[in-house]
Amino acid sequence: MFENILENLKKSYQQESLSERGQRMIPAAVYGALVATTYTLTLSFINVYTFPNLPLGMDWVRTLGMWVGFSVALALFGVVAAWFTEEYSGIVGGGVIFTTLLAIIFLFSTRAQNSTLTVQSLITALPLVGVNMLGAWGLRWAARRHLTIRRDEKPNLYRKFMARHVLTMILVGLIPGILGRMDLPAEQTLGQLHELLQAAPNDPSVWPRLPLKQVPELENHFGVDYVLYPRQSVLSVGALDVTIRFSDGYVMTCFLPVGSGSSFITECNEGEEVKASP
Repeated sequence: MFENILENLKKSYQQESLSERGQRMIPAAVYGALVATTYTLTLSFINVYTFPNLPLGMDWVRTLGMWVGFSVALALFGVVAAWFTEEYSGIVGGGVIFTTLLAIIFLFSTRAQNSTLTVQSLITALPLVGVNMLGAWGLRWAARRHLTIRRDEKPNLYRKFMARHVLTMILVGLIPGILGRMDLPAEQTLGQLHELLQAAPNDPSVWPRLPLKQVPELENHFGVDYVLYPRQSVLSVGALDVTIRFSDGYVMTCFLPVGSGSSFITECNEGEEVKASP
């Protein structure tokens, strides 16, 4: 089987020169980066501006990291998908290769902190083969359409059709970014945390529901303005890691199960990262 794969790759390599492949690979990479940029910005802004009742903040460092990571990944995805000469090979090969890379990224991103989460992440990556094949087809189509517009459209219509094509690709990144908006259980979980912190300065009865045993210093910051920075937890699927940055400089991070119905917040520590209980 391995020999057959190598033989097919060899035949595919001989079908076109690198310059001929580059005509597809470069626009596919550019459009991949464009989709990633649109997705990252939309995903980063959507919660901040659609939940005005919550003091959510923009984590620019994390957003920059996401933008660089997604842009490089989708640009590479475009290069891989467009490298193949035949459409079928590009779609299947690009989808399989990118899924394999995602599985590796999931494996290393968990940092072996949680074996269950690692297995879940890897299992989650497998069904993405079909989605990634669709993505490979989309990037190949974007590259072909780009070349067709450059080659066939008249000069007076070139800008119109190219602008329409670019807007289409922006829309491709915009839609999943909007769909990544925080759901109701996550909103309710953050809302509960916000309500407890707001009530704490004047209502000591809520103190037992706050993590004062884990972060006793929190009591000294009751009444101070703060901003919430939620993200998917690295410790468990279906949970949030929420960093709370107070205006006086104090920072704490809590692990919050989503939709658990629990009124107690017990997993918290000072600093930017949540720490697993021993």
